[in-house]
Amino acid sequence: MKKKVVILGAGIGGLSVVNEFRQSQVPLGDLDITIVDEDFTHFLGFTLPWVMRGWRDAASVPIRPSSEALSGITTVTGSVIGIDPIARTVTLSDASALDFDALIIATGARNALDKIPGLSEAAARGEAVHYYGVDAAGDARRAMEGFSGSKIVFLVTSQPYRCPVAPYEGALLASDFLNDKNMRSDVDISVYTPEKHPMPSAGPYAGPQLVQLLKDNGITFHGEHTTERVDPDGKVVVFADGTTVSFDLLVFVPPHEPSVTIDGPEWIGVDAQTMQTPYEGIWAIGDTVSVTSPSGRPLPKAAIFAKNGAKAAAQNVLHYLERSDRTAALSGLGYCYLDTGQHRAAQGKGDFFTLPHPEITLTEPSAGQHRDKQEEEAQWRNMWESRSGA
Repeated sequence: MKKKVVILGAGIGGLSVVNEFRQSQVPLGDLDITIVDEDFTHFLGFTLPWVMRGWRDAASVPIRPSSEALSGITTVTGSVIGIDPIARTVTLSDASALDFDALIIATGARNALDKIPGLSEAAARGEAVHYYGVDAAGDARRAMEGFSGSKIVFLVTSQPYRCPVAPYEGALLASDFLNDKNMRSDVDISVYTPEKHPMPSAGPYAGPQLVQLLKDNGITFHGEHTTERVDPDGKVVVFADGTTVSFDLLVFVPPHEPSVTIDGPEWIGVDAQTMQTPYEGIWAIGDTVSVTSPSGRPLPKAAIFAKNGAKAAAQNVLHYLERSDRTAALSGLGYCYLDTGQHRAAQGKGDFFTLPHPEITLTEPSAGQHRDKQEEEAQWRNMWESRSGA
């Protein structure tokens, strides 16, 4: 009988699992592979700040895999409401159930604005915006275009969050936008975060480099500020230590929570090498998991590590199902691009698993690296929208 493999989530992680199965050179004819997603559209997170900046329309961002790209894969549209690791079943919101021999959870993280008192109300009034969603990025763009105040605050509401560079990239692009409108000298831009310095998972060097880059662009950085609440009437952020900051426009990183869990509300814990959960036959990858690097730092929630996780999980699933004699370990090699304005980007790249700590540094911003970022999106889009996967 065919073994049943179920993949939850058709975003970067889940689609990368499909790609890794196809690239494995293992015959897949005796596997019944099913992928489940709410609507089978996703996006590359780094395109959303481009929407805020006005470089892209929100409608151009979503990616929907073609039927050809998912040929040979059973697709199920639905929302996951429960996983029974003992019965080996996944329950969907329509009360249907899928049974599995192997399960890979790649459902990512979702925004949870209600975790910060006052934040949802400020967002509803249009005084607070974010770009952690396609529609939200469009709202942020309109807020920037209509801005006439003198103070923009970028706020990291809590940790962990997707894309460690995003709040800093957003601040730099806001500065770039205001420069184009000849308004920059009239606007104060600052960033507040609970982190001691940006990108702590990258080690001791990249964060201070990024702080200097902000300073060079007239943006002030305030670390170790944990958000307690937002006062939408007073347009004030209140921090846990009692300090406050006022704003004319608040651009925030929403609180995050896992979209799907197994046995509790927390991020799914996995083996840092195999990506297997504590349950036999169940793996999890991407933003929904918690992985600690050898130096004790949390691995960033970034697309490259969803892809790395997919590579390890797919091979280990094939080994578990006795279709391959090979196993695989999660790679710590990662990178991210940081748009800095004027269609230029910097890059941080290296091994996040090195000891005693990672030694990631930022390159000088360049137009070539911005083009590389655009090409990365084009290649991924072409893989899934235009032709059979990879």
